[in-house]
Amino acid sequence: MTVALPPLEREPLMTAASAATGLDDWGDDTGFIDSLDILLADMRTTAELNEIGVASQVQDVLRLLVNRLGFTRDLREHPEILDEELVAPIVILGLPRTGTSKLQRTIAADPGMQRLEVWRLLNPAPMPGDPQTRTAIGEQFEAMLRQVPEFMARHPMEAHEPDEDLWLMELTFDAPVASHRLHLPNHRKWIADRQESAYAYMRTVLQYLQWQDGGARGRPWVLKSPMHIGQVAALHGLFPDATFVQCHRDVYTVLGSYCSLIEVARGMNSDVVDLPALGPDFARFWGGYTSRNLEARASIPDLDIYDVDFKEIRDDINGVVAEIYRRAGRAITDEARAAFDAYNARRPEGHFGAHEYKPTRWGVTADLVGECFEAYLAEFPELAPN
Repeated sequence: MTVALPPLEREPLMTAASAATGLDDWGDDTGFIDSLDILLADMRTTAELNEIGVASQVQDVLRLLVNRLGFTRDLREHPEILDEELVAPIVILGLPRTGTSKLQRTIAADPGMQRLEVWRLLNPAPMPGDPQTRTAIGEQFEAMLRQVPEFMARHPMEAHEPDEDLWLMELTFDAPVASHRLHLPNHRKWIADRQESAYAYMRTVLQYLQWQDGGARGRPWVLKSPMHIGQVAALHGLFPDATFVQCHRDVYTVLGSYCSLIEVARGMNSDVVDLPALGPDFARFWGGYTSRNLEARASIPDLDIYDVDFKEIRDDINGVVAEIYRRAGRAITDEARAAFDAYNARRPEGHFGAHEYKPTRWGVTADLVGECFEAYLAEFPELAPN
């Protein structure tokens, strides 16, 4: 029997989440409600969702609300969660399509690290009943993505491999990634000044996941998101002992590759994707984030960032990882080295198919890159279009 889904409206969705969990405590901070309202309004209008997109977003918002309820309950019942010490994490940032995923997944193969596997990112809160439910949902999510080979060729997501910690921030409904998967211009503007609190919430969810896993036991988290490039100040404030790694690649290629990914992602939910608008939109967004990155670099005295080029990650991943571990004051064990090699042998470049694209399809030009990334290219001139 098919279960009717609630509409893309806050009250029916929150009611459905409470009914599914038997919980109704949303926490002391209800600021997420305003963000949720604006998110849903954009989903109903500017996102131009098709029938599949509406059903998908209803289920996604329900998932987030259910997890927020479970997280809030566990924080009430186990305040010791907030005592979890997060060992100096490795934070990987950089523009999208610069090798951040390959680098994160290689390092996270080390048994001495904590992994943010996709199944945990989807459902950070344990579910009632069978403890395998969370992993099963992650595997179903992977199976769904495998039905869209164009997506997997651009950004493979597997249930038991790590991905972006920004997924945890989605519980706040302030995560900027939502306005990339879908056309949500009002939501993007609304959350622009709400990132510091969203990152603080994400840190608490990391404590929660660590608590579930029996504590850190000397294991740092390996965090990664391109969005971190514009939030270095917030991250440094929350993780002052972190090792920061920033990946770089020529910006013209970055924008073309990213717009190719976004075209596929938005096309999974909408029949209307304005292709020529994608390049200018994301050039402005990421150009602004690189400017924020440069401001943080200039204003935080003890900030140390290891800059690494995409070609180094592609051609000498073990050398890059060795330098990261040296900076983090960690030794690479034989077990870790074998795990690095095993991961990269298992998932070589192009494993899920070739990714070919022409940046001009999305309105990406050398002039656009030069205009939107002027300060970044002045600092890193080797990344300018040839």
